[in-house]
Amino acid sequence: MWVGLGLDLTTFSSQRRAVEWMRRVKQGSSLRLTLTLLAAGVAGALIVPMSAPAQAADNGAWSAAPTQQGSFAGRQFFFEELAPGATVKDSITVKNASAAPLDLDVYSADAFNVEAGAGFALRKRGETNTDVGSWITVGKTKIVLQPGQKGNVPFTLTVPRGVTPGDHAGGVVTIEPAPTPTGDSSQLLIQRALGVRVYVRVAGPLSPRLTVTNVDLAVKPARLPFVGQQGGATVTYTVENSGNVRLTANRQIVLKGIFGNTLHDTGTGPIPEILPGSTVRLTENFSGMPVLDRVSANLVLSEKANNVKSAGQASAWSISWVFLFLLLLLILGTLGAIWWSRLGTAASSPVSPAAGPTTQPETEQP
Repeated sequence: MWVGLGLDLTTFSSQRRAVEWMRRVKQGSSLRLTLTLLAAGVAGALIVPMSAPAQAADNGAWSAAPTQQGSFAGRQFFFEELAPGATVKDSITVKNASAAPLDLDVYSADAFNVEAGAGFALRKRGETNTDVGSWITVGKTKIVLQPGQKGNVPFTLTVPRGVTPGDHAGGVVTIEPAPTPTGDSSQLLIQRALGVRVYVRVAGPLSPRLTVTNVDLAVKPARLPFVGQQGGATVTYTVENSGNVRLTANRQIVLKGIFGNTLHDTGTGPIPEILPGSTVRLTENFSGMPVLDRVSANLVLSEKANNVKSAGQASAWSISWVFLFLLLLLILGTLGAIWWSRLGTAASSPVSPAAGPTTQPETEQP
């Protein structure tokens, strides 16, 4: 299960889908399945769209966010600029939005990007933290709230001396206690969690660097022009953040044909935030491809604020064998019709009689 921001941490998009899935398994299959979805039990993260700012965590049952300071606007996450050895104190505010008492565990964790899709992730409880998760000490590891009640969880963050400069990321997680199985092998157990992001920029030289290391292009051609399935293409590319600054770059992907004609253009749009040291795989899908063409995918990543730019390219043939087969039949049929027509014309032409030898009349001698 995944620790994400503002969402229930289940493998499914909602509890309703999870319950429906379980019902179908019980009705239509002999498989007896115990599915325990632990909100922080797998080293992964729920993918959060990065085109919009990170939102305060809220799953409908409770919310967690940085504690509001005076009359200042509410914060969506923590961001601290600190020198090695510095210490700050802050807190998160948790609110019970349900109609029942709420019992939650609290812990801190390192952050990372999920490789597929670049989702923001917080490590599961019990894993060893070596970054921001190890710099944070929470003031309480449990919090109990009555319906509608709010409560604060204080924490202290101390940056170790000798730590590398640049951006570091982690979070403070609130999580339900692990559910207890009842013995029903088809039981669906759900454990929810919410994470509040903590970003720390350690003083020192900054080195923003984002590199496209690989681009793959998979093409599915249209079967026939303007008829039926028109195919599509998938561009998958690898991006590595080998610098020490978290970056959200803009990408543009242009697909062109063999003669330079533009088949698709994504325009400029943001990719998810990529943390230092992360390598991620991102995917773009396109609908519609030619029946016969050589397609090239041109990718450009750019981040203007830090003057970061990288590019990559891939090519693939778009060949519809159905179209080629029908085209071959058409060509053979046309050639056959021409041959048959000429053969028929030759057969129906009149045959000229053979010309005999011509004789000259004899002239009478005087």
